[in-house]
Amino acid sequence: MLSRWRRYSFSLKTIRINRKLRALVLLVYIALFPRLVYSQDLPVSVSVNGSEFSTDDVVILTVTAINDSPRQPRPILPPLDGLSVIDLNIATNVSLVRGEIQTEVVYTYQLQPRRTGTLTIPPIPVKFNDEDVVETTPISFEVTQGAPPAPSPNHAVLPGLVVPPADLVDQDFYVEAVVDQASPYLGQQLIYTFRLYQAIRLYRQPQLEMPIFSSFETLGMPVQEYNLDVGDRTYLVSEIRTALFPKSTGIINIGTAQLIFPGSFFEEAAELYTQPIQLNVKPLPDDAPPEFTGAVGQFDMEAWFSPQVAVINQPSTLSVAISGVGNVNTLPDPIWPSLRQWRTYDSLKSQSMDLKNGQLQGTRVYERLVVWDKIGDFTIPPAKLVYFDPAAEEYRTISTKSLKMRVIAPPTPDAASATATAVAAIPIPATTPNNRAGSINPLINPAAPSFNSDFSDSLNSNWRAMLPMGVVLLWTICTGIPAAVVVGAGGLWLWQKRQEKSKIAAEAVKQPKEMIHPAIAQAMTGSDDNYQVASRALTGYLGRMLGASVKGLTRTELADRLQTHGLSILQAHKINDYLAQSEMGRYGPQTNDAGWELLAKVDKLLFELDKQAETKARAKK
Repeated sequence: MLSRWRRYSFSLKTIRINRKLRALVLLVYIALFPRLVYSQDLPVSVSVNGSEFSTDDVVILTVTAINDSPRQPRPILPPLDGLSVIDLNIATNVSLVRGEIQTEVVYTYQLQPRRTGTLTIPPIPVKFNDEDVVETTPISFEVTQGAPPAPSPNHAVLPGLVVPPADLVDQDFYVEAVVDQASPYLGQQLIYTFRLYQAIRLYRQPQLEMPIFSSFETLGMPVQEYNLDVGDRTYLVSEIRTALFPKSTGIINIGTAQLIFPGSFFEEAAELYTQPIQLNVKPLPDDAPPEFTGAVGQFDMEAWFSPQVAVINQPSTLSVAISGVGNVNTLPDPIWPSLRQWRTYDSLKSQSMDLKNGQLQGTRVYERLVVWDKIGDFTIPPAKLVYFDPAAEEYRTISTKSLKMRVIAPPTPDAASATATAVAAIPIPATTPNNRAGSINPLINPAAPSFNSDFSDSLNSNWRAMLPMGVVLLWTICTGIPAAVVVGAGGLWLWQKRQEKSKIAAEAVKQPKEMIHPAIAQAMTGSDDNYQVASRALTGYLGRMLGASVKGLTRTELADRLQTHGLSILQAHKINDYLAQSEMGRYGPQTNDAGWELLAKVDKLLFELDKQAETKARAKK
């Protein structure tokens, strides 16, 4: 590699004269050539790392100077035509040579070629002190066109119809800003596009300052990049786009965008500006229908109902989706159909955005929960949306299709299931997809204390007890053992299991044995919805504890009253959380556990509160 370097070094001829004559000659040199002083003690060399480069390469310029004093020589880099300094490294070495201090300094410049052809580095003055300046000889080399900058994989897209600006003529960098609508309507989407054209690689990351879009609602769009041939050069075009929605009418000016290339020790900062843009925003026509609420764009609409076969007094979901080009973030609610004969509740909304054909499109889904109180076949009327279409310049009304659905009574268990329920008290909830939340509930006798203290464990305990009993019974019949022995053995085994279970439960939760909390048992009367049971049990218990109804209280108010009554912050948090879960379960999407898990948590909490109240009462005595 070193053999390819072009190196130039020089020094003054040795002048062997006496000291006075030498001083006289030096004065003459200084007088005639004040910037150029050549001496055997002031050697300077200059080199580059090749003779042929491309615009993709980096030219390494090395300037070496040696001074016979501790003072460090300093090159003064002149303006470079077609080259830009992107980095500089300085290395200094001070040594003692024949009893004299000698300083060697190596300046290494990294230069970026900015154009093709023959480029020349002019003579570089090297300053040793205030009077001694030495100039290097010029260096020339060839630069050819390298590969054009390529789009990044994440942002590369196929270019559409892009017309390069007329004043883009062989520049290394160029910026412009355009909009796709010069006279939009109020609220209409228009696309502001900032483009950077670059023909050479960027070694210093520029800083972009976009204009302030104070008169618009804004939505960012993905960056896209592509290569574009302009003349005999290939440019990498980077587009930064913003969707704008005017908020006011009249003349609106969009300021300039500014691209700043940071300066360095050798170069000042460079700035590129776009031209300002003026828009004339038109107001919407005056003949708007009464149902118009501000939607501007082009939209489609559809609706669906889930489940199509609903259960009386159980929530179902009516969904309406609006899709199209426009400001989806501020899209108004649709005009819902009249459902006065049924209870309705607002639910969550979802939203998604996408880019299609250069426009920002989106979809917003609205949901409304409907609770049916009648059995039969019904038709849900269409939902509607009135919007202004700026392309057609007219107001339009779209609607969904009518939906037909059926409401049925809740399924009831058969005789065998009812018998098993009476024996086991609480059956294991089915986990098949067809058994939805609240569809089948146990028959409860509130007066019968036949429940295990750990409510969640009791769901499985009876089956674990009945299976061994069945095996014993079958074996007894087959071998002819008297029934009394079977009953005695089975009863003894069941009694032992119950004793072990009760002991474990008592040690684990420290609450009364073999009992569901009376508040839950009472709330189960007349209700087949576990979420409703949990809500009734909690609100009723808290009302009796506080001496006043808790319905209508906010979460903060309820938490304050509970803490005033002596409950901990954690207990108040649990109560609010369980109440919120019960409401979500009653009027939200159905879940697989059908509220059994929540009911078990409420049961355990109520027993804890009972024990806490008993402890306080004993302490007062």
